[in-house]
Amino acid sequence: MTSGKILVVGGGPAGLFFSILARRALPSAVVHVRERNPRGVTYGWGVAFTESAAAALRPAAPDVVDALTTNTRHDRMVISLDGTGVPVQVGGSHLNARWALLDTLEKFALEAGVTVEHDCDTAVTEDDLADWDLVVGADGVNSTTREQFARHFRPSVELGSNWLAWYGTPKPYPPSIILQNSEHGILMVHASGFSAEMSNFTVEVGQETFDKLGFADLTEDESRELCERLFAGSLNGAPLRSDHSPWFRTKFVRCAHWTHRNLVLIGDALHTVHPSIGSGTRFAMRDAVYLTEALAGAGWDVEVGLKEFERVRKPVADAFQAAAKRSIDWYEGLPSRTITHPTKFALEYLMRTGRVSYRDFRRENREVVLGYERELR
Repeated sequence: MTSGKILVVGGGPAGLFFSILARRALPSAVVHVRERNPRGVTYGWGVAFTESAAAALRPAAPDVVDALTTNTRHDRMVISLDGTGVPVQVGGSHLNARWALLDTLEKFALEAGVTVEHDCDTAVTEDDLADWDLVVGADGVNSTTREQFARHFRPSVELGSNWLAWYGTPKPYPPSIILQNSEHGILMVHASGFSAEMSNFTVEVGQETFDKLGFADLTEDESRELCERLFAGSLNGAPLRSDHSPWFRTKFVRCAHWTHRNLVLIGDALHTVHPSIGSGTRFAMRDAVYLTEALAGAGWDVEVGLKEFERVRKPVADAFQAAAKRSIDWYEGLPSRTITHPTKFALEYLMRTGRVSYRDFRRENREVVLGYERELR
């Protein structure tokens, strides 16, 4: 396929980034993106790029990555237990409003000559597989493409046991984990400012706490108001805002097979990590890089390129998913525990995936750790 037709299903980070890379690598190709949402419509609040994520993506499209890393930057985190905060040094991260990130990616795609169709049917048909040289399913964690061809991809989807609701708030927050022991059980928030005006505020609770607080019987607005009351001490009067923010349980997606004929899945349609390790957008966009490199290396022979994509990408992706699974298990074990020491909690939190050692943490946060070690003597 020295020239040809590429259909991308899904206008999220994975699909748009792949369309940019593919069009730049193969300027003679027709690259078309189908997205179910109207232009400018998305759900959720801010998304993060760590410095390491930006460094990994930058060689593929330096101008695009630079445009995505000019906004809010953080290199410190606050881990709080019952109102006592422990500030720690962490790797730098850039945060963007999700809608701004998608708008930036779409602008680059259009400039590269990609066509983008919004508010349309994204179901992939057998006719699509016949009409297009390559079809890329990038339609997210609830992928209809994955489900339509489930007998070929053989997906497994595990629902997490904790419940989450993703709100925004005008209160500025550094990246924060806020843990509260309460009569209803452990209450947790993941907060982070992604612009001068807004922060993420994602509430997470276990099933027992979810049931005790009666969230299943509340409307979206009632849930938001109750969360404002539960976290009033942290919010200091700031409101929570909803953007289609129902309670949900995370989906941990794996696929036994990544391709079917000239169809391939990427991003959350193929495999997920977990919001707690902050790598979902990076994970999806790295799929786009690996796929483009595999196809280009195969001279755009689709059959050869797709096999190479799975061969090279899968071991790396499996390692990320293993770290994500350890993080999920740690979070889902919190409701059964009694947590009383903020520094000990901070240590456990940062070492939960096995990717940060005690030595690493001690080197970056010497005073915090020395204070804790003195307490243990």
